[in-house]
Amino acid sequence: MSSLSSFRLPRSLVLPQTGDKPLDPEPVQKWAEEGFAVIGVTASSPGFSLEHTLQKGIEALLSLKELDTNDKIAILVYDAKLVNAVARAIPNDPRLVCLILYGSGVTGPSTVPTLSHFPASVNKDTPSPLNPVHIYTSASPNFVLPHTAEYDPGNAALAHSRSLPFLRKWLGGPMFDLEAIWDEHCYFEFDVRSVAKTMGTMVEEPYVNHVPTMTGGIGRQRLTAFYRDHFIFSNPPDMGMQPVSRTVGSDRIVDEFIATLTHDRVIDWLLPGVPASGKKLAIPMIAVVNVRGDRLYNEHIWWDQATALRQAGVLPTHLPYPNSESSRMLRLPVAGVESANMLVDEANGISNEMFSSEWGVH
Repeated sequence: MSSLSSFRLPRSLVLPQTGDKPLDPEPVQKWAEEGFAVIGVTASSPGFSLEHTLQKGIEALLSLKELDTNDKIAILVYDAKLVNAVARAIPNDPRLVCLILYGSGVTGPSTVPTLSHFPASVNKDTPSPLNPVHIYTSASPNFVLPHTAEYDPGNAALAHSRSLPFLRKWLGGPMFDLEAIWDEHCYFEFDVRSVAKTMGTMVEEPYVNHVPTMTGGIGRQRLTAFYRDHFIFSNPPDMGMQPVSRTVGSDRIVDEFIATLTHDRVIDWLLPGVPASGKKLAIPMIAVVNVRGDRLYNEHIWWDQATALRQAGVLPTHLPYPNSESSRMLRLPVAGVESANMLVDEANGISNEMFSSEWGVH
């Protein structure tokens, strides 16, 4: 376990790795970025010796200058055929203090706390406080390995989030202030308006996705260009974020807020191609922020694009229904600034107003 935000473990600790990989790195690298000392075992090969592999892995970890705790190491096993052999080897070294399994449980009692991640097709072990079990919809235990065809990014992210508190408990940390990390990132974005400092708060290969407009960037090079050319310097000077709520998890923050701004320019990420209206906008938003170690990995930013368009004056209240030749008009079920007002103060609005006869087709 390292006190630094991240360090790269030698690739020889994971055997083997082939094929193209998506943006998400291999699990062992992710745990290194989280600040943990782990050894990953994926598959055997000709001449493979588990004992030799574990010994080499331990030696490689202990040789890292970043390692500040050398008596607690976790083992992650991705190959069901090696689970029992790894379990038998653990008692031989007291530094191996916990085990995370994918695809198969240990036959017989485990000598260390064990966390199991199983696909739905695998027989379920009986969970216990020391040995929790999680089941996933993926058909293959390889769902956490980005270099495999069975990789499932959603379930892989869920397994990672569930493993994080388990490792923190048995390896003794590290713990990071996720709110401070997110607040620093926003400060560099909106107050300092520095591309370099904003990117400095993120992992080696991060990404940002503004879901309604599909704007952002995947990977450091593209995200840097997006921040420089379409975000940080493109926001109106009065851009602000009024907090509504914040939820902090093991590796994620869900931030609910009102984005306030004057639409005095084309705002590429929010209303791409829409000319400046000069109108004041107050848009309810949600940011789902994934933090890895003390750096941001990704941001999923959500908002109601209809209310943004309505407040900018480009979305009408009524449209012909069902086509432009019809004499009937549909009153669109879209709210303007009222949606922001009611989110901030639940008494400042009328629930179910759109159920009335004034809405719908006339």
